[in-house]
Amino acid sequence: MMSASKEKNWWSEGVEAGWIDVYEQEMIRYLEEEEGELSDDVRCPIVFLSLFLKAGHTALPLDKTPTEWASELGLHSHEIRELPKLIISKKELEESPVTGNSDELRPFTISGNTLSFRKTKNQEYKLLQWFKENSKNNNSSDISEYINKIFPDLEENSIDWQRVAAILSVLKPFLIISGGPGTGKTTTIARILALHQSLSEKPLKIALAAPTGKAAGRMGEALHNQLAEMNLSEELKESFPKEAKTVHRLLSGVRDRGLLPAAEKKFLRYDLIIVDEASMIDLNLMYTLISHLGKNTSLILLGDKDQLASVEAGSVFSDLCQKPENTFSEETVSLLKTYGVSGISETIGGSGLDDSIVYLTKSYRFDEESGIGRLAEFVKAGGGSPEQLIDITRRFEDVDYVPFEYKKENIGEMTGSVLDRIKTAQNIQSPELLIRHWKESVWLSVLRRGLAGSERLNRLVEQQIAARRVVSAEHGWYHGRMVIITQNDYNLGVFNGDLGVCVREPDGSLMVYIETGSALKRMKPDRLLYAEPAYFLTVHKSQGSEFDRVSFLLPPSFNPVLSRELIYTAITRARVSCTIYGSRELLLKGIRNKTVRYTGFQELNK
Repeated sequence: MMSASKEKNWWSEGVEAGWIDVYEQEMIRYLEEEEGELSDDVRCPIVFLSLFLKAGHTALPLDKTPTEWASELGLHSHEIRELPKLIISKKELEESPVTGNSDELRPFTISGNTLSFRKTKNQEYKLLQWFKENSKNNNSSDISEYINKIFPDLEENSIDWQRVAAILSVLKPFLIISGGPGTGKTTTIARILALHQSLSEKPLKIALAAPTGKAAGRMGEALHNQLAEMNLSEELKESFPKEAKTVHRLLSGVRDRGLLPAAEKKFLRYDLIIVDEASMIDLNLMYTLISHLGKNTSLILLGDKDQLASVEAGSVFSDLCQKPENTFSEETVSLLKTYGVSGISETIGGSGLDDSIVYLTKSYRFDEESGIGRLAEFVKAGGGSPEQLIDITRRFEDVDYVPFEYKKENIGEMTGSVLDRIKTAQNIQSPELLIRHWKESVWLSVLRRGLAGSERLNRLVEQQIAARRVVSAEHGWYHGRMVIITQNDYNLGVFNGDLGVCVREPDGSLMVYIETGSALKRMKPDRLLYAEPAYFLTVHKSQGSEFDRVSFLLPPSFNPVLSRELIYTAITRARVSCTIYGSRELLLKGIRNKTVRYTGFQELNK
């Protein structure tokens, strides 16, 4: 059993301060019951590995000190007074009975300078093996005729990366397509679908999927609209999937049920699976998807490598997209030339995965006169001088900066702008037009909780609604109320991230219309167990959505959550304009704060 030292140490201090949670306490208790008392050299890294996993990492860097681990997690100095005294011996950790290599049946594994749970390390290893194996060219048929039909116009003086992606989707069983907003990801996928179906002698089984219901709905609707505009036969159009599913729903028929594994493993027997917003997929979900793919199933992952990573542990998509630009092996460059694509550089070195990764670099939405595009590039590049930032926000009409302090009058003015829009919503009866009304403009916050958190700001709005009697409410519900679903509810068919509105029907009753997929689902308010007001959304919750105008609210002081990826994601939710509220210095500090995810991929993918 765990020894109880009378004098205060890092462990007792952590338990008292609350950053060593019950889970970590019970994990250590169990390990010590099985293997005997653990020294600080073993106990401390294991505790931090668990905390790192909760923070989205899948590995603990052993070349850093316990104080640096605590800093990565945002722990305050008064919570870790005893921790700086610790110097961890990697040798003692390696010799512990609870650690070993990935082949040994021990709970933890050390690889290079990282400590991981054996389960996550094995998942990363098997995923990387699958990705590399399926990155090889495996199709020798001539597709020139079909490519030239789908891409009739060759771009002069530049490489058409959409064309490259379409060609590679036929040559390889696995492909990643990464591009920012407006780079034509939907157009590319529509053409890929047309190409694959044209090449097949029979209708293909194709699945479209995304991590959330909201993203799946947008994917299905955008692809449907794009395919409708293409010059395709009605027969060909009918062969395409009518909707996109969530990845969880796609996997629902093949997952094991009960405590014991199935006698025979079930597979997703599709010819082609395309997954949008793949940057949001965590390690465990990606592993589950890959391990259930049929032998002859091709996979295309679509996303933006510069966006926020998954909320859960891992950052598979961005970990894979490590090559700095579009380069390919000599063999693939030669193949691309035969299909009319020349001028591509060859990879020097590389990870073996580079051939299966294409970056769409041309923006069709943001041109040279777009402030949103310029600001997004400024953020992606890691920022610059305050003068450069000021120049962008002053020179372009579609971006603006407003100094903001969390004073009562400022907060009142901000929530008041939402109240005005709620009043306007009272004159809109159609649920479709109400949703359109709320998608015209949105406030995005960095944090969920606290003074600047979306929860508090939404609560302030609804308190003012009640105090000023702006609308007639029943049990908190009123006409025009905008809500977001916070958990999947398979019984109702609504999913985390779906947006909806409350409508007073002609008979006086209140009903809620949830936009899920490409349809609106109508239900009584009391059936929605997981719904919150959505006048203020966190940037994380906004992923997979777009709005005409975005008001991006910075927190009052720096928080590690404020990162380059989060700021980029917030800015690129805007189609027409983006206004940033807060401190310019804080914004620049956030842009320079690149998110670091410690994962086993970084050690394996070399």
